[in-house]
Amino acid sequence: MSQSTTEPSQDPKKGVEERQPVLSDNGNMKVESPVEINGRRAYLKPAAPKPKPNRTRMWGLMALTGAVMLILLIGSIIVGQSRPTTSTTNATTSSNTSSVPTVVVPAHNTYNAQIPPVSPGNTVNINLTMKEILISIAPNVAYHAWSFNGTVPGPILHVRQGQLVHTTLVNEGSMAHSIDFHAAQVPWNVDYQSIEPGKSFTFTWRANYPGVFMYHCGTPTVIYHMANGMYGTIIVDPANGWAPATEYALVQSEFYTHQIPDGSYSVDVTKMMSNIPDYVVFNGYLNQYKDAPLTAKVGQRVRLFILNAGPSQFSAFHVIGALFSDVYIDGNPANHMVGNQTITIPPGGGAVVEMVIPAAGLYPFVTHSFSDASKGAIGVLKVTP
Repeated sequence: MSQSTTEPSQDPKKGVEERQPVLSDNGNMKVESPVEINGRRAYLKPAAPKPKPNRTRMWGLMALTGAVMLILLIGSIIVGQSRPTTSTTNATTSSNTSSVPTVVVPAHNTYNAQIPPVSPGNTVNINLTMKEILISIAPNVAYHAWSFNGTVPGPILHVRQGQLVHTTLVNEGSMAHSIDFHAAQVPWNVDYQSIEPGKSFTFTWRANYPGVFMYHCGTPTVIYHMANGMYGTIIVDPANGWAPATEYALVQSEFYTHQIPDGSYSVDVTKMMSNIPDYVVFNGYLNQYKDAPLTAKVGQRVRLFILNAGPSQFSAFHVIGALFSDVYIDGNPANHMVGNQTITIPPGGGAVVEMVIPAAGLYPFVTHSFSDASKGAIGVLKVTP
């Protein structure tokens, strides 16, 4: 606190110093205390009391300041939101412009589900060429697939129990590929070895067991090769064959896709490893047997050779409006069941189902896992008189 001095006043008549009364802080009178300064008596004058703040004015200023700050804050939020919106709009417009499809989507040819005849003799020659191709898996969806013989699934192979199968593999792709026959009994490290691009490999095996089996690429990472389309079915008839019937082969499988800049699609590894397929299909294409139904006659035995290629989803195969008179797990006549409504087929597994349809009409076939059916695993069996 600063201090000031004041000279004592003297009455000229009396020559007596007078002490100047001052008000104390509480309003009472008080007398200044004398002090000696340079030999003269002086009195200290108390500092003036601080004025009491005007609270009404202070609250008004605070309210005004708060209002201004609030207006500035709202303005910054509006500006901040409008800028990203513009940026996002521009980015979306740019993205839409840059993602205009430039790829030509290949025409889809319905996969022929009819089973080719067994080659006569004791030895069968199988030739498979491994190549990367662009295929259609759904309307306007061009997919970069890896294939056997240029189709997904690969060709239906048909042999008889006991035949010697002479297999030649040619790799016309840009990476190593291999083969794994579920119907064969051979050393993995010898006959299922990876084949480098531009190379070929030949080996022989015997079909000892009847059934509907899978073949697929076994080069690591296996799921990557399978999800890209490197699978197919090989049917091994019993030594004495099957009873006459109308026969078809169905392969259920999945596609996990993401779009690339030219508008085509390739595998989405995150979806694949999380088991979240975009498409679940029969014979490589979305709902293809709805528009091009499989056909049969009333009272005729229908035999379906079903393979679940996966790579990850189970199949719950069901024909709406029908029952399976006979079921053979993995297609082996020894594994016989009757009267089934739905057949569970694991990834890499198969089954043969038979039925006789008593009335003409349309009979949809599906996987009864309907989240998968809704992704494309629906077809129709058309039965006529």
